[in-house]
Amino acid sequence: MRRIGWCLGGLLLMSGIACGDAGSSTSSTGVTGGAGGNSGGSGGNAGQAGSTTASSGGSTSTGETGGGGNTGGAGGGGTGGSGGVATGGGGTGGTGGTMVTWPTCQSQPDNVPLATINSIWLENPTMAKEYWVPGVYITGVSGGGCVAGVGCQLFVQQKETFASIADGSKQALRVNVFPVASEYFVNLNVGDQINLQAYAYRHTQNGQNELFFHVSSALPGCAMKVGSGAPAPVSGLVLADLTVPLYEDVMGPLFIRLDTVSGKTKLPDQTFALWESFMPGMQPIEEVTSLSPFFLTGSAFTGLNSAVIYNFTTVDGVFGLFAPDATPLIKYEEIYIRSMQDVVIGSP
Repeated sequence: MRRIGWCLGGLLLMSGIACGDAGSSTSSTGVTGGAGGNSGGSGGNAGQAGSTTASSGGSTSTGETGGGGNTGGAGGGGTGGSGGVATGGGGTGGTGGTMVTWPTCQSQPDNVPLATINSIWLENPTMAKEYWVPGVYITGVSGGGCVAGVGCQLFVQQKETFASIADGSKQALRVNVFPVASEYFVNLNVGDQINLQAYAYRHTQNGQNELFFHVSSALPGCAMKVGSGAPAPVSGLVLADLTVPLYEDVMGPLFIRLDTVSGKTKLPDQTFALWESFMPGMQPIEEVTSLSPFFLTGSAFTGLNSAVIYNFTTVDGVFGLFAPDATPLIKYEEIYIRSMQDVVIGSP
């Protein structure tokens, strides 16, 4: 969630000089005034006017002061020459630089390297680096969809599904979208195949340790739908396999399936802990994996009664972490379902 700023061109005023960013010419200076008349003669002519107007964005010019006329001789002395007139037009200030055009994801920019999600994992950038990642699939959108002016998150993975957990490891990443950038991610849904252009880096400050994409005004990015798919969950994990190191260093936010798990619901907008149906009991909070409604429409469960234990035959969702800023830092393991069809309720 960091930023790299860019310079917006503008007008710099220094020592009476206006520095623009467009034109390069400067205006001419006024010519020195003519000499005064000879003894008894007429005064000198006025200095010539500056002759050239500054080009757009050029430096402001000033006419030079004309020299005074020579002193007249005896008799009706000549009139002193007038100072040169400084009429060289000041350079028009350069137009302020416009904000960098927001990317559209219609095609790969020349200066942005092609990447896959796996190649970004292998590169593991520690500073924000921009990538062009075409043809990836959305497996989750917070709140059921991004809304302009509201921060949102997406999960993307390289293919619709994978043969195994090992095959799907380091093939998925989270996209963190700031409110100022969310308007460029509206109308995207689970299953959409997209071209993605965004900055990625591994965030390691204050105990964090996650590789993800980040989109903000300082790190602009985009996503454009180019097709549709049907992402399918990868089986083969049990709750005990889901750990913080698995997410941060091995697998990332992969779309997975859990079998025969249970949980006791809370309020519709609250997560609740899961356990293996055949092994009831609670682990320490750092080890609990919870079912989260954050990626459902409205960020709330529907069709589940509060304070009821449900036995789920299967739960399909994206494995992720929730790590709020706090001391001490606790990273909560979450399964983010995308619709209520992602949970199949078994017998009581």
